[in-house]
Amino acid sequence: MRKIYIFALLVPFIISACGKRNTATKGPAKDDKQAVMVEELSLRPLDEFISVSGKLEGITDLTMSSETAGRILQLYKRLGDRVDKGERLGKVENEILQIRLDQAEAALLSAETSLDNARRNLNYAEASKTKNLISDAEFNTALTAFKSAKAGFDGAKAAREAAKLAYDNSYLLAPESGIISNLMVSAGQYINPGTPIAKITDSSSLILKTGVGETQIGKLSKGQAAEIRYLGNERKFNGRIRGFGISPLTNTATYAVEIEVAPQGVLMPGMVVSAKILTQRYQNLLYTAIPNISKEFGKNYLYVVQGDKAIKKEVLLGKIIGENVEILSGVEAGEMIVTTGSENLEDGSPVQIRK
Repeated sequence: MRKIYIFALLVPFIISACGKRNTATKGPAKDDKQAVMVEELSLRPLDEFISVSGKLEGITDLTMSSETAGRILQLYKRLGDRVDKGERLGKVENEILQIRLDQAEAALLSAETSLDNARRNLNYAEASKTKNLISDAEFNTALTAFKSAKAGFDGAKAAREAAKLAYDNSYLLAPESGIISNLMVSAGQYINPGTPIAKITDSSSLILKTGVGETQIGKLSKGQAAEIRYLGNERKFNGRIRGFGISPLTNTATYAVEIEVAPQGVLMPGMVVSAKILTQRYQNLLYTAIPNISKEFGKNYLYVVQGDKAIKKEVLLGKIIGENVEILSGVEAGEMIVTTGSENLEDGSPVQIRK
């Protein structure tokens, strides 16, 4: 009986303790205010940009290939050297080519002499024919000899040009001016026609080759300004649109665009950069950042702070401009809209503005 009596006395204390434990584990009271950040809507200017990115290239960026076959005897230039158009980069064994050029020049000289003789004979024949001193057959013989000599001279001249070109090509002539940004051969190497010799880059001006969509191409014009940025460098570089395509690239809806920019001692070919092209400036526009808009069942809402409560307002949106969206109606300039902390808000939720 004593055990039953003690248990009966403990029951009220156990129930009381359980009640206190449940009270301690309850969430915050319903009237607790949620911290939010706000911004005041106002009519402000807003710039619209087209943003693109790509890799910089030199204004000249080409790979030079061999025009001849043979072993490289000597290289006159090294990696990083500047070359002018037509300048020699190196020499391929060319003794045979020199002999062929000498033979072609001798043959041309002989053909030129024969042509001069045939021309004099034809002039004499023409004068004699006028005075009836020679027959038609004799005149035709002189004319045929001249034509044959002329053909021989033309052939010898073409052969001499071919021999000279082959000889000149044995010196690995630079096709354009620029810097040797990659040298792909070495002395002693045997090369064939088409063997890559060197990459020549003119970086006095750089080109960003990129592209834009069909909704953006109509906003561009030649000479339009572009702001260039390189990751890791806070400096802004001024560029200009050099040109753009008027038809999309094959099997795409992208239009090619080229932006020219001066290197200014910082930018180099191969660097990946971004560019912003200013296309329009709006004045007195009511707008906010797109993430501030809440969507529900196809409608758009903003939370406006009035006193210590968040009021949910439906808004009509206009055009999207970069990361912002125009507000046509539903809220007015001067109202404070929630920018951070709207995820758990409901219409009329108590809020506290956090600085």
